[in-house]
Amino acid sequence: MLELEKIDFKKMGFRAGIEVHHQIKTKRKLFCNCPPILCDGEPDYLFERYFRPVLGEMGDFDAGMLIEFEKGYRVIYHAYEASVCNYEQDEQPPFWPDYEGIYMGYELAHWLNFSALVDEVVVSRKQYLDGSITTGFQRTMIVARDGWVPVNGKKIKITNLTVEEDAARKIKTENFGRTVYYNLDRLGIPLVEVISDHEDCDNPDDFKKLAEYIGLTLRLSGIAQRGIGSVRQDVNFSIKGGNRVEIKGVQDLDTFVDLARREVARQDMLIKIADMLKERGLTKEELEHTYIDFTENFDPKIIPKNYILMGIRIPKLGGIYGLEIQPSKDFGQDVIEKTELISGIPRSYLFHSDEINQKAFRRIHEKKMILKSEDYQKNFFFQNLTIDLNKKIRKILNLKKDDAYFLALGPQKWVIHALKKVIERTKMALDGVPQETRRFLPDNNTEFLRVIHGQDRLYPDTDTPPIDMDMEKIQKLREKVGERPWEIVSEFEEKYGFSFDQTVKLIRHDRINDMRKLIEEHNFDPNRCYVLLEETILALTREGLKVKALTMKKLVQVLKGAHSSEFDFNQIQPILRLIISNPKKDLKQILSDLKIKKITEKDIEHLYDESLKELEKHPRRNDFTKDELAEKVTGNIMRRINGGFSGKRIFEIVLSKLEGN
Repeated sequence: MLELEKIDFKKMGFRAGIEVHHQIKTKRKLFCNCPPILCDGEPDYLFERYFRPVLGEMGDFDAGMLIEFEKGYRVIYHAYEASVCNYEQDEQPPFWPDYEGIYMGYELAHWLNFSALVDEVVVSRKQYLDGSITTGFQRTMIVARDGWVPVNGKKIKITNLTVEEDAARKIKTENFGRTVYYNLDRLGIPLVEVISDHEDCDNPDDFKKLAEYIGLTLRLSGIAQRGIGSVRQDVNFSIKGGNRVEIKGVQDLDTFVDLARREVARQDMLIKIADMLKERGLTKEELEHTYIDFTENFDPKIIPKNYILMGIRIPKLGGIYGLEIQPSKDFGQDVIEKTELISGIPRSYLFHSDEINQKAFRRIHEKKMILKSEDYQKNFFFQNLTIDLNKKIRKILNLKKDDAYFLALGPQKWVIHALKKVIERTKMALDGVPQETRRFLPDNNTEFLRVIHGQDRLYPDTDTPPIDMDMEKIQKLREKVGERPWEIVSEFEEKYGFSFDQTVKLIRHDRINDMRKLIEEHNFDPNRCYVLLEETILALTREGLKVKALTMKKLVQVLKGAHSSEFDFNQIQPILRLIISNPKKDLKQILSDLKIKKITEKDIEHLYDESLKELEKHPRRNDFTKDELAEKVTGNIMRRINGGFSGKRIFEIVLSKLEGN
């Protein structure tokens, strides 16, 4: 059992970096004149492509590109006349880049303290063979280097800021993931990429704050698009003795700490597995590509037509595949996930020998999923591999006590490809943590996506010459820089005692100016104002009410009434609810409708006497403790005044009077 809560990040040598990709508000796409809009419904036309890698500038293939090519994707594109032209189809060279988008990149560079602003922009190509870009490469431009963001007294480096074109939207996959559908509307929309130094953050709390500051800076700058899909975040984690691993698609900042713990635990376990294998004396040469056909050992009725079932012997891996490397996930499953993605064999047709144990993680997960859904794809081997068959397979493969085996079911070509991938990934286990890109999963675990791309993936674009930039105009963009989020956080902490999280919520919801106005112009209590803006109004929004009807003038009136004790603060929500549904009524009428009247402490004392007298008749009156009696009296008073006075204060008055008796 992994003990995530006991992880010591400092001791583990934890390091983290982030890449934030955010669409920006422009009138056109980055390399063509199409509008940056998304389209739905039936496409105007479709076309398809296959991709293959090309040599880099140094005459080598990028390793990551070769893996992508090995997946053998067939890509089908949905295109719309409203947002797609010949450029998105890769049927013509790019138009001249959009200056508006490029200058927005420079503007953001000023917000993030970049010191090295590029005076000549060079368009580069970054290879992608997953089909998300029709050209097989993304056009990208570095506009600034060497920025920083202050986090807890440290300057965290931001290495690069680029302006690049967004990729197409994935719609669905078919044929075991081999056929991929994309919508081309998003392809070419300008975005900025902000990349932090992977070595500068040494704990997940600082890392989360860094990500928050970058996101809030984009919001405050005014250049960022809003809405679902406009921002994507990739994180990079490593530990001492491990390797840099990129995790894609981490949207929720609240998952950062748990994700970091899981990745640290995974890398630590992979390092330990490498040590175990070396202690067992395993060498890469022992891992052979010898495939045995076991099809005839299974009932032919259960084998799909034109499928074959094959296995391989894995020396000295017995018990290793079953080791937990992420919560409820063993090393064998990590191997299976990579094998499935590259070979196309679904994980339900893959099996490792440690899963003969009924307590294997995938077996437990399958039992839970079957209870939830009858359509769940059951694992072929969990259903059909008996103890006797297991013994027979071990005997045929001539396995020793510490040996393991892998099985795969599918078309022969796919099966052999899958078992090759199993051997390759197992060989990598001797080296510890592979440098790779992983996909973020809903349970905060991750799975293999692709090999991390190397420098051979990036090379100059031959279609667009270098672009000389107007440095005077770029320097003038500094004037657009307003208050940065860390400055606002510091101000609100010093002036009003707000926490980091409280101020972040105000920035996210564009409430900073409203808060300042309520506090500084009207001298209202900061905490009361925060509750109004961030809790009460949010609660009304969740009720489906149109809170836009709550103008600043109306909010001020309500807060004035509460501060002058015309009614209690806990009455603000029902008052606002009625204001929304009756916008023409003034506050006096609203209070009358709710039967709320001004209550003084004198009124409370008078009601105390009445309530206490009423409770004298209660059959259990003499059994009440002092606190129980105070609660009964307080509740009685609250019902009489319709919540028109602070319940807490009423309880204090009641308790004081009871103690005085």
